Amino acid sequence: MDALSHALLGVAVAGLSGHPLSIHDPIYLASVIGAQAPDFDIIAILRGNFAFLRQHRAFSHSLPGIAIWSALITCGFFLVSQETVASEIFLWSFLGGLSHILLDFFNAHGAAVLWPLSRKRQSFSLLNVFDPLLLTAMVAVYCLQLSAYTTSLLFFLLIILYIAIRYLLKQQNILRLQQQFTNDTVERLLVMPSLKSIFRWDFVLETHDKYYVGQIGFFRQTLTIYTELSKQTASPATLAAHNTVIGKFFSTFTPFSYFTEYQDTEQNNKFVTIYDLRYFLNQDFLHSATIMFNANESPCDSYIKTSGRVIKVPC
Repeated sequence: MDALSHALLGVAVAGLSGHPLSIHDPIYLASVIGAQAPDFDIIAILRGNFAFLRQHRAFSHSLPGIAIWSALITCGFFLVSQETVASEIFLWSFLGGLSHILLDFFNAHGAAVLWPLSRKRQSFSLLNVFDPLLLTAMVAVYCLQLSAYTTSLLFFLLIILYIAIRYLLKQQNILRLQQQFTNDTVERLLVMPSLKSIFRWDFVLETHDKYYVGQIGFFRQTLTIYTELSKQTASPATLAAHNTVIGKFFSTFTPFSYFTEYQDTEQNNKFVTIYDLRYFLNQDFLHSATIMFNANESPCDSYIKTSGRVIKVPC
């Protein structure tokens, strides 16, 4: 989620202590810093864009990750003031960090909350990365000027209510899609908030022989199929692409990937492209990767295309 939403959530977590809101209160400072800490993994960008893609929402968004962040925050407080109660700072930092990964779990991009048991980014796919309705509700609660404890209770009640409504809407759309594809055996189905509107849902539906990528409306009850992809038998090159650095990354990055293969007869090179089927924008997939194979069918070059950027990745 956006940084402001995480910060407001951190304030609400600290409010459960019963302390009045104050920027000088160590509990509030620890909770707000803890609520931002998992995103400090942005420092990985110093090692390159691909390092950031691999690290973001991975270890730092797990329970061991926020425990380490909380320990570092506690050490920072102790260096500033040796009167700091370490257990108190650690607790509220950890609770702030926990609020961060839980909120990220509910949005479409997900987080590796089960690390080290699993490196896959888990997601309940109910919220978008930036949700203006949720943020407005968060800000509105603080405008009521209630006591800190009451504000926090109301804050979490509204979040739970909003997530519950989003869940019911998602289930309604899942039912509509299952009814729409009654002639096909639906093997897997992902319904997630649309990149274009909070009142629409994007979906990826897998049958025995095809993938359907599209969007389903809420108010107009419309259903749009963006693209329909036939499943293909995995070739040796496709299987080899799975074992490259990019291939392994995509296996943890997305639950729905699709491979295409192209042979360049002039240069005797083969290209395997991996698509993340979840995000389709402006007639193209937002995230994809290409691995080039030489004449010996060994991977020799690879790159990722994400949000209009091209990132070269070692094989």
